[in-house]
Amino acid sequence: MQTQEIKGNLAKLLATENLVVEHRNCSTASFDVDNRVLTLPKWDRASNTVYDLLVGHEVGHALYTPVWKTFNCPRDYVNVTEDARVEKLMKRRYPGLRKSFFQGYNELHSQDFFGIGDDDLDTFKLIDRINLYFKIGSAGLDVTFTPEEQELVDETAAAETFEQAVAIAEKIWEFAKAEQSQMEKLADVPQSGGDGGSGSSETQESSQYNESNDSNNTTSSDEGSESGDDDQYEDVDGEGASGGTTGDINSSDTQDAFDRATEQLNNRFNGGRTIYVDMPKLNPSDYVVDWQTIHDWIDESRGKDADTSFADNEFRQFKKSIAKEVNYLVKEFECKKAADAYSRSMTSRTGVLDTSKLHTFKYNEDLFKKVTVIPEGKNHGLLFILDWSGSMSGVMLPTIKQLLTLVFFCKKVGIPFEVHAFTNEWAAAERAIEGKTYPDYDDDYYSDKTHVVKNEMYVSKPFFRMMNLLSSRSNTKNFERQCLNVWREVFIMHYYDKYSPTIGMGLSGTPLNESIVVMKEIIPQFKKSNNLNKVNVCILTDGESCTSTYGCEIVGANDFVRVVPRRIDYGDIVIRDRRIGRMYPKSNGFIDQTNLFIQNLKETHPSVNVVGFRLIESTGLSNFCARYCNAEYDDIANMQKQWKKEKSAVMPKPISYDALYAIHARSTNTEDTGLDVEEGASKTQLKTAFKKMLSKKHNNKKILNSFISLIS
Repeated sequence: MQTQEIKGNLAKLLATENLVVEHRNCSTASFDVDNRVLTLPKWDRASNTVYDLLVGHEVGHALYTPVWKTFNCPRDYVNVTEDARVEKLMKRRYPGLRKSFFQGYNELHSQDFFGIGDDDLDTFKLIDRINLYFKIGSAGLDVTFTPEEQELVDETAAAETFEQAVAIAEKIWEFAKAEQSQMEKLADVPQSGGDGGSGSSETQESSQYNESNDSNNTTSSDEGSESGDDDQYEDVDGEGASGGTTGDINSSDTQDAFDRATEQLNNRFNGGRTIYVDMPKLNPSDYVVDWQTIHDWIDESRGKDADTSFADNEFRQFKKSIAKEVNYLVKEFECKKAADAYSRSMTSRTGVLDTSKLHTFKYNEDLFKKVTVIPEGKNHGLLFILDWSGSMSGVMLPTIKQLLTLVFFCKKVGIPFEVHAFTNEWAAAERAIEGKTYPDYDDDYYSDKTHVVKNEMYVSKPFFRMMNLLSSRSNTKNFERQCLNVWREVFIMHYYDKYSPTIGMGLSGTPLNESIVVMKEIIPQFKKSNNLNKVNVCILTDGESCTSTYGCEIVGANDFVRVVPRRIDYGDIVIRDRRIGRMYPKSNGFIDQTNLFIQNLKETHPSVNVVGFRLIESTGLSNFCARYCNAEYDDIANMQKQWKKEKSAVMPKPISYDALYAIHARSTNTEDTGLDVEEGASKTQLKTAFKKMLSKKHNNKKILNSFISLIS
């Protein structure tokens, strides 16, 4: 977890609310009262202690400082007295912050953040001495006050409300003006009309500062915030004149110096403007196409005259060939489930004598009957995400064989499951079902601009769909229908036959990341409807996801503003999930994005396992491992040995997946091959052929055995 995210979470905890905390390349902090957005500079050059100090200070303003109003003194004066008040309240509320404030200000003072150098503190203006007293007075500074000034210091320390802080700031300002006027009279210096003088009248001065404060009651011109309404609080304001110990009394020189110094804690050259992209909260019904709709459309499109006999015969042969393997998996599952139940069983005495043991009473104290209690095991369910992209065309049939093996197993042991294939092509079927034609393509519904939200991840409502191809909710007859229809659609991708593919079932792009985001919303519904304790999400794919997009605001000619999709890997972007309070720094590419979205799914639903099945050609294993695993040299060497020998491998130390399996794209033939020997073969040849047959069977089952261990 990044330091900024840790400190952002600290800010939320201190504020005792789910604030939206944003770190930007800005010079000042700000707080949007209406939207509860706390904007903090990145402060990437600050130590942890100083970071805690600054975060605690800003959260204090978020908690206790209301919308700034007009007042009859310069803003710097209110800034100083209000800082003293909120820091007192924060230390009272969180005593542990006392150490952070003390050590933090001590560290900053040692680096001369307040710009006092070796100057005599007695020559400083009253507002500066008050500022130093409340911030670093306990860190070794000897700040002195006259009896009259001490009364103002005591009132500052006693302020409990914002109104009291403003009132004492105005009193300090009046005292400073009177003191300056007295000094000018003693020096016989004529009054000037500048800002530093007393002006023409007190009424005119009050009006001047009211005007100034109204204009400053927004964020600064820096990137600290994107809005400029009056509901913003900004801790660092104004450019008060700098000067030594006799500067303009309208400003606090020590606070100005501190503000300029803290700007240096933010590396302004480290990246550009940060964009926070929110994870969307989606309605699954907008994206999931139920199996009934899909298979009714397939049957209607194909008609009764289509000759699918060749594909159907191949399907029957396939089912027959995997029967033994499915039964083996069922046996393994039942054994592991029974072993797990036995390991959790508890035996206790009933209090009833066991008459069959009474004759052993002289040497046996255990004469009571016992009862064994086996707690109920966890109910598991499986959700499959199937890659329905163009790159799968060469391996779709073996992938479907792998998938059907798993769902046949689930059906046999009664595990609830749903298979969703992601696609951008189903929109064509929707249009055909609705009777629409190509000229209607640009109607309002299919216009992306009506669905793109500013600074939110974009999941295309008009085009992206998750086709619910197979479901355990169906009866035996419909399940057979589902499997046969899916087989026919995939079979026609590999072989020329006497029927045509169905409109809307064609392969498309790879919106894998979008499917993971939608899956976050599918999981709770699936879990609730099947009364499940544990859900396993299985992703079957051969490649990487397309790059995800978000709604980016573009300002065109004549200040015309529109929101359009833009790639998430463009610019300094942080993906934010407000529901779980997590932020994810921008990934370096589409591969890292998939790991990010899987991580977010698991953090949203901690009880979910995410399992990956990747179909890979001979030369793709090393790159795949580098992208998705944190494997060391020895791990990679062992994986490559396993791959060379078995044409499959359990990937070591996956980054985001709970388990990740690589399967050779051309080794997924599950048919039960017998002894391949010629007539009259020798004993040696028979022995070699027998070992080869056993090896093939073992290799076909090894990956699935590992999978069964994970879900049992």
